[in-house]
Amino acid sequence: MEVHAHSHTERKKWTHYLWEFLMLFLAVFCGFLAENFREHQIEHQREKQYMITMLEDLKADTALLNEALYYWKDRNTSIDSVAEAIQFPLSTADFTKAYRHLNKALDYYSFKYNDRTISQLKNAGGFRLIRNNNVANRIIAYDQFNNDAIVNIAYQYNKFYENVTLLRNRAFVQGIINKIHDQYDNTPPPVSSNAWIDSMITKTKSPFSPETETASVFEFKNALLAFRKDYSNMEWGYGNLLDMQVKLIKLISEEYHLK
Repeated sequence: MEVHAHSHTERKKWTHYLWEFLMLFLAVFCGFLAENFREHQIEHQREKQYMITMLEDLKADTALLNEALYYWKDRNTSIDSVAEAIQFPLSTADFTKAYRHLNKALDYYSFKYNDRTISQLKNAGGFRLIRNNNVANRIIAYDQFNNDAIVNIAYQYNKFYENVTLLRNRAFVQGIINKIHDQYDNTPPPVSSNAWIDSMITKTKSPFSPETETASVFEFKNALLAFRKDYSNMEWGYGNLLDMQVKLIKLISEEYHLK
């Protein structure tokens, strides 16, 4: 009977197993670091992209708000012209001048900020990506000012506008207002058109008695002056908003090296 001798492999030392463990641990740890670095790079890229679009939104808002402020001041000039034209007794009022400026005085122009990027930052948890706390806090403050102060100012402005428009319809003949609007596209007609407007006023019989007409025009003028006075609130609110926009544009441009 043949007997086979069993060969024995040399037993590995504990240091060998320790070395294998260290190599495996190092490989896993390096993989973790690489993945973590990659995620941070992606987040930094997303952060910068958010700031690029935020800058675009702010610049667009600044241009639009400057246009709105210019328009409101121009409209206020027409409001002053209408108020100046309305005198009492009504026999001394210049209704031709009032009708000339009425469309422009009560033209409507509103401003609403672009919340495209801010909505993404809020809904997608993007604020956590903004490493610069000053930038994040400024954006949050800008958003809150728009949704609190500006919304309240706009609401008050709309109430004044609705009231004065309703009273205008009681005090003035809408047919004349419409003809002037169609003829001059809501721009105060030139002085040369005074005769044409005066002719329309003369031909159009007032639907009111003299007493009712005086009361309606008086109420309208008071509402118009209150509407004009409310502009001081708008000027304060939108002036502050414009200042916030300009400072935020400067901050983001400097911190993220954007133009």
